[in-house]
Amino acid sequence: MKRELSRKAFHVASTVLPLLVWLAPRPLAVAVLVPVAAVALAVDVARLRMRWPRYHFLRLTRTMLRPHERRGLAGATYMAVAYALALLLFPKPVAVAAMLYNGLGDAAAALVGKRWGRHRTAWGKSWEGFAAALATNLAVGLAVGWVDPRLPLAGALAGALAGAALEMAPLPLDDNLRVTLGGGAAAWLASAAAWGALTPPA
Repeated sequence: MKRELSRKAFHVASTVLPLLVWLAPRPLAVAVLVPVAAVALAVDVARLRMRWPRYHFLRLTRTMLRPHERRGLAGATYMAVAYALALLLFPKPVAVAAMLYNGLGDAAAALVGKRWGRHRTAWGKSWEGFAAALATNLAVGLAVGWVDPRLPLAGALAGALAGAALEMAPLPLDDNLRVTLGGGAAAWLASAAAWGALTPPA
């Protein structure tokens, strides 16, 4: 539980990035998030290939990493890449909501599931965690849509459901990628259906 709290504290702290996307001009947000993703990916590749970076990386992060992350890319790297892609692919309100699905919804699912999860799937996820993620994602989507109508109710509902379902599903793709990009794609497509056209990234 201690490791999970540390990991989800990092998720919650990542909400500073969608806040940057919301408040800053798009070129500035791109100039921050894309290099952050590139550096995170470069550091991860270096520590997987070379002993010296691997030693220092694991020395600092061993208590937070899951076993598969010691032999592959870390969740934080997937998160950085997912946030950069969301910014590049989606309109601003959808990108912000998508990042918050991961930063807040995923954290809610994990913490509620660990603490109060009683009804579990065959692969270990709990329905209580799913409900927490869905409620959090829906609150995020409605709040973003209230400020920027380019994320209508249909988009908020679709994104919330997709983000929660993708967090729960036993898929091989890292959950930082699938929640952010899957939830964002669902919100974008549902918004397009509501408005009758796809809104370009901006």
